[in-house]
Amino acid sequence: MFPVLLYVPSLLGFERLDAKTVAAVVVAQVFFSASIAGAAHFHNGRVHGRLTLIAGMTSAGGAFLGGIASKWASDRFLLLLFGIVTLFVTATMLIPGPSRNRDNVPTDQVVVPTFPLSIFSVVSGVLAGLLGSGNFIFPPLLIYILKVPTRIAIGSSLFIALINTSAGFLGKLLTGQIPFLLTFFVVVGAAIGALAGERVHRRLSSVVLRRIYAVLVALIGVSIWLTILGLGS
Repeated sequence: MFPVLLYVPSLLGFERLDAKTVAAVVVAQVFFSASIAGAAHFHNGRVHGRLTLIAGMTSAGGAFLGGIASKWASDRFLLLLFGIVTLFVTATMLIPGPSRNRDNVPTDQVVVPTFPLSIFSVVSGVLAGLLGSGNFIFPPLLIYILKVPTRIAIGSSLFIALINTSAGFLGKLLTGQIPFLLTFFVVVGAAIGALAGERVHRRLSSVVLRRIYAVLVALIGVSIWLTILGLGS
């Protein structure tokens, strides 16, 4: 959503949004869409409670600090940070994913080491607060580094996003960074998309889901780096 809001308005003839405004809108969008899609995944048993609680709570503190700190961050810094994060996530997805047997492990049998999860979560929370979209790091980290089954990683990531973006949203709200009218329309559209996405998710294999995610992150990374290098619009 970050690159969409950053580039599409100007292509449609509207005034271009700055990176701070985009980050603020994305925080609100992630909070509400994660609430809706996360509830659907939870209903279908694709949310790991302990993983979600640890990652959500530890990343929430980082998101709150990141949300406040973003008020003083320049647009150039936020763009560069986003570009670096997309490179890291893309590189992470070159690591082999969980084996087929591992991918089919039931939720109650998935074990995740607490310390690495907490460290990753704090860093991801700060990025989520700064950028409004740092939560896209969680699925690759859970899948490729901690070897959490794909569907459980996706479902749990939504609830993690719900927890830590509430803190990031509060940080931006308290510092007056949320444009309410624009945020309302983005949230409504994202909520509809979240419900549709969850339905499609049920029909796709874990391998296909991972490939789709990798392509989307790569495309986002290319668009961000074109702007950073002065080659984009």
